[in-house]
Amino acid sequence: MILAFCLLVIPVASLVSQNSETGNSIPVDSGYVVVDGGKLYYEMAGKGSAIVLLHDGMVPCSIWDEQFQWLAKNYRVVRYDRRAYGKSTDPKAPYSHIDDLNQVFIQLKIDKAIIFGMSSGGGLAIDFTLKYPEKVRGLVLVGAVVGGYGYSAHMATRGGHMIPVSERSDQQKVVRYFIWDDPYEIYQDNVRAKERVWEWMKDYPKEDRGGGIPLKPAERRAVGFLSEISVPTLIMVGEFDIPDVHAHSGVIHAGIEGSSKRIIPSSGHLVPIEQPKLFNDAVYDYLKWFDQNNK
Repeated sequence: MILAFCLLVIPVASLVSQNSETGNSIPVDSGYVVVDGGKLYYEMAGKGSAIVLLHDGMVPCSIWDEQFQWLAKNYRVVRYDRRAYGKSTDPKAPYSHIDDLNQVFIQLKIDKAIIFGMSSGGGLAIDFTLKYPEKVRGLVLVGAVVGGYGYSAHMATRGGHMIPVSERSDQQKVVRYFIWDDPYEIYQDNVRAKERVWEWMKDYPKEDRGGGIPLKPAERRAVGFLSEISVPTLIMVGEFDIPDVHAHSGVIHAGIEGSSKRIIPSSGHLVPIEQPKLFNDAVYDYLKWFDQNNK
């Protein structure tokens, strides 16, 4: 549970993120994708080439609020809640995030997409690409982790800051810790980001996310097969994210030939909501390059 929580440079002032709060929103289609033993809540907006957004291990798909509408101006954008997150159902039997994502592709009629993956969602994006390379056009990996690389004791204890084991059964206390006290999840100066995430999460904690139902592992430990990934890949990591995530991003960067890496200043782990303009600028550069070179 603790681990789960965890090009061209062109000004884009005219493309600064616009979400539904701005009043300049694009119509959103929402519903559920039926998966084995449950259903996944999704939102879809825009037209054009597909982009699929995968959230991290703490915040549901609302983590993409600063990107969803902005990207939908030029792309068909899909975001969804993984099982046991947001409006999606809890698992009732062993399940696979990879299989679930494949059902999102099938049922929403997505042939190929650029996949954005946050944290554990980045690990999922990598695993999915290795299993279904024909369905992935590109990757944007944000604070991503890669299966098989492992974690340090520093990660497990959050550098000695994590609340005592005896208090971790209180999920609201755990969520409060990660938002307000953890030195890595959200950079200390990004108070507005902390407030927004707290509004999303304060009534959300569950006693046991996933209900103790085991998650089926990927067929291969991705860290040993990164060289198989050949799609254009942008890797981003927050300047103040935990050292383990920086290590994972380095391994991913070294393993995926031709990938590009950016460190986003004044950000912890939740880059898209902490530094949305810097994040969107980097994404804009990547997508402009991508569209120019992948006609």
